[in-house]
Amino acid sequence: MSEKTGARGKPRSQTIDAIKGAAILLVMAGHVLVWNHMEDPYVYDVIKVVQMPLFIMVSGYLCGIGRHVESLRDYGNILKKRALAYLTPFFFWLILLHPRHPLSSVRDTLFDLDNGLWFLMTLFILTVMIYTAQLAEGTVSKWKDGAYRKHAKAAFWLVYLALAAFVVLETLLGWEFLSPGLTRLYLPFYLAGYLAGEYREWIRRIPESMKKLVCAASLLALILMAAVWDLQDVSTLFLLGRQILASFTGCLAAGLLIRFLKEGRFKRFLAFLGGYTLEIYVLHFHFATVLNQGRTYYLYTWEGLGFAFASFAVMSLITAAIIVVTKKFWLLDFLLYGKLRKKADR
Repeated sequence: MSEKTGARGKPRSQTIDAIKGAAILLVMAGHVLVWNHMEDPYVYDVIKVVQMPLFIMVSGYLCGIGRHVESLRDYGNILKKRALAYLTPFFFWLILLHPRHPLSSVRDTLFDLDNGLWFLMTLFILTVMIYTAQLAEGTVSKWKDGAYRKHAKAAFWLVYLALAAFVVLETLLGWEFLSPGLTRLYLPFYLAGYLAGEYREWIRRIPESMKKLVCAASLLALILMAAVWDLQDVSTLFLLGRQILASFTGCLAAGLLIRFLKEGRFKRFLAFLGGYTLEIYVLHFHFATVLNQGRTYYLYTWEGLGFAFASFAVMSLITAAIIVVTKKFWLLDFLLYGKLRKKADR
């Protein structure tokens, strides 16, 4: 465990922060490739199917290990915090990038989240679903002095599955508000992470040798799937399921690889990046094409590889510089990144 502490003063896991750091590096690499039209059927396929599912899964895990909602007051407080953290940068960046027509941009983006920082809104919706189900569980557990406590978990699943069914219904009916297709796509990853957090003690009892075997098998399976299948083709339900399988396999391999990574400078560096994932996420892609002069590069050439590495380095340096400057001002820290400091820290 690292010496850093979280919002409630609890020690933060270096491994969890390192997984987030590795995920943001994948996102950055993926954006360098896609924004410069250098996508390929192998490296980019692996990045694409792992990067955001891994982020979503980690978020679900952190929710699972956190304090659960037990009352309406808890529910209101935690959703207020999540709304400030996720929705403030979501809406502020829309207004910042479209100052001449902010209202129309907000309206259009709410019906097509891909036009904005979709990850923040989708993550907020997934979080609301879990906390709503937790509220139902907490309410039932307190009925008649706990007489219905044994039914509390059933209440959780009843509410959660009803909300999930509503999301699926939205997509089947073609509703576009808040892009329910994104919520449906990432819901399994958030739920898997949440359950892993809730049942982490059981997972810890799995022998280390078994975990290493699973890690190796998952990594090999991901490589084979990327080599044989087109993981970007989701034109049918079967192909979508195939991509989701590859994503779960990749997330499992990545998480276990970081877990088994020895503590040292590299893991500390990944954990350091993991503490700034939101800042990096909202900034970096704006600078992915700084070095591009209108040319198209092929990734598997020395020139293409050099361009990709140079673009990644320049993008990273500009992003880091902006983060350093903007973090000095509490109002910018809040508006750009959703980080609300205590008055004593301003």
